[in-house]
Amino acid sequence: MKQPPYIAVRKYRLIVQSGVTALVLFLGYRLWQFSLYYETHGRTQYIPHPDGVEGFLPIGALTSLKYLIVTGHVHPMHPAALFIFVGALLSSALLKKGFCGWICPVGFLEDRLYRPWRMLFKKNMALPKWLDYPLRSLKYLLFVFFFAAIVLGMDLPALHSFLDGDYWKISDVKMLKFFMSIGGISLTIITMLVILSIPIRNFWCRYLCPYGALTGILGILSPFEITRNEEKCIDCGKCAKNCPYHLPVDKKKRVVSPECTSCMTCLSGCPTAAIDYATPGGRYKLPGWAYPVALLCIFFGVVAIAKLTGNWHATVSPEDYQRLVPIAESLMHP
Repeated sequence: MKQPPYIAVRKYRLIVQSGVTALVLFLGYRLWQFSLYYETHGRTQYIPHPDGVEGFLPIGALTSLKYLIVTGHVHPMHPAALFIFVGALLSSALLKKGFCGWICPVGFLEDRLYRPWRMLFKKNMALPKWLDYPLRSLKYLLFVFFFAAIVLGMDLPALHSFLDGDYWKISDVKMLKFFMSIGGISLTIITMLVILSIPIRNFWCRYLCPYGALTGILGILSPFEITRNEEKCIDCGKCAKNCPYHLPVDKKKRVVSPECTSCMTCLSGCPTAAIDYATPGGRYKLPGWAYPVALLCIFFGVVAIAKLTGNWHATVSPEDYQRLVPIAESLMHP
């Protein structure tokens, strides 16, 4: 039997996910070196602020997006957070939830946690529908909470109070300190999420991530969908069995679910190449190699625009860093 043309997409995805995760770890290490310089009052080597760590500050990014919409200007404090956020949203609107399936390092980590279970039991563990559907709604409820609090609830003075405040200035350092000196309750919660992600694939992404809820909603706008060619399909059901989110790919002509992350697992497992990533009617198709290229061009294209327009580097002064980094853990959210 002819090998499916999308089989190599698994390798492409692994390469992209591994590369992004390595970059994130490097930026985290540089942030630690950067903060150490100010904690020791200049007794260690100075490392410039690693712009890009703001990708883990989505709440501040949403606040910055609201500020941009209201004022028409990019707030100068940690603008990288805004542009990384916009890159994720734009790529999702054009290519579905690809940011979650290909770029987000949390999704990559969950894939690694789940792999031993998959190798041992040879199938995805699926929760019963009476439990799965209510749990899925949690991430949308969390997104609604943040949307109401920030987009609907914050006026211009409130936006300035947050974005100009000391908390936002060093929120990336606070994030670092949170993970480096994590408390008992937080460690217990994270440990539970890790344990649950071993048998239940992508537990955090599937049930709790409000970021994923937003990218999924925007993904409905994408002209491209997982598309099944009914003439080629032999009803083997492998596409649905392999889907991380248990979507009924084998029963649908086009998968429009906001849960689909465009991970291409269903395509790479189809023995007859009956599944494509295409526009309605199959007029335009993205080959396996073209999807990651298009996704990365969109996402990092937004990053490049930020850099070219001078809207990437954080404008926190050295004096503010020296004043705030040593007391970062005591700063409270405004």
